[in-house]
Parts: sequence; C-alpha cells; structure tokens
Amino acid sequence: MKYYRIEPTHKKSVIENTIFRRKDENGNYIFLKRELGWRWGSFLFSVPETDEEINDYISDQGYETFLEWVNDYGFEDQMESKTNAEIITSKLLPSESDEFVDVTDDYSNATVIEAWDGIWEDWIAYSFKTELSYDEKESMAEQASEAFYENNEEGVEELGWEYFDTTFEIQCSVSITPCDEGGNPLENA
Repeated sequence: MKYYRIEPTHKKSVIENTIFRRKDENGNYIFLKRELGWRWGSFLFSVPETDEEINDYISDQGYETFLEWVNDYGFEDQMESKTNAEIITSKLLPSESDEFVDVTDDYSNATVIEAWDGIWEDWIAYSFKTELSYDEKESMAEQASEAFYENNEEGVEELGWEYFDTTFEIQCSVSITPCDEGGNPLENA
C-alpha cells in the first residue's frame, strides 16, 4: 500500500461539516449543519499498489474484475498506456490542480490525520421538503449553537436532534506528499 499526505495550499481552507437531523410533525427531515473552519488540516490517503492489494480493493468495491471496475469508471482509454496501479491512483488521489476536494464524499480511502485551530463556526438549519422561515432557521441554529457550547453533541441531541454524518472538504488546491502509514512524509520523496 502507498500512502499520501494531502494538505491544503492555503490556510483557512479545511471545512468540517457535522450534520444532525430530526423529523418534523409530517415525518420530513429537517437538517442542522455545524460548519467548522480550520486554520489547517491534513489527511491520509491510502492507495493499493500491488496486484493483490488492487484486487482486494476492487472486490471490496463490489466488482469481480479490474476490467469491470475500469469500465464502470470510464478508464477504458487508459488501459493500454497506464498500469493498473496508475489507473487506481488516478481515481483515489485528487489532483494538485483541483480547486476543491470533497474528501469524505469522493475519497473513501481517506482519513483525517489532524485539523487544528478552529477559526469559525456557523450553524445552518435547512430542509428539502419542509419550508422553514428565516426566523425558524435562525432559532434552530441559535439553540443548537448554545446547546453545543454547553454540552457538545450531547447538548444538541438533548434538543431532539440526532447525529447524522461528518464530512470534510478542502476549499483550495492541495499538496500531495508520499508518506508512511502514520502520515509522516517520506524523507526520499
């Protein structure tokens, strides 16, 4: 397995979204998002390197063969010019030219190494099926913010919200550094 440390190229570009939800009186979900901006953060991306690791990855993704996976992701035109490892790497690593990286949704092979110095926090209430007034949204967000300040996630859950998900994104281009499995950069990289 190869490992890469992914970091933003600019400060204040790592965003952590913690999402809660609850049902309204009609059974429709209302969501509450806590957006936390970090001054800096880093992520560990693991990429299969050997044929055995590639086959294990393909199998874990629900495919029987590498060719089936390649066809599903549209890499057929790369089969003659690139190795299987190069094709997998192109799918499992962002590009340094990407201006936005949705770490959680686009890269299941990524884990957080660190995020530090939270510099802003915003709470947002929204729904896809229930129309909420501006005042309702503001009230929900304010109550949740105060409850979180007093008792973290448990405080928000005491208001009737349930934890739903946490996602990370990097809102700038990234640097990609080969590293060991602990996220420490390799000296010869």
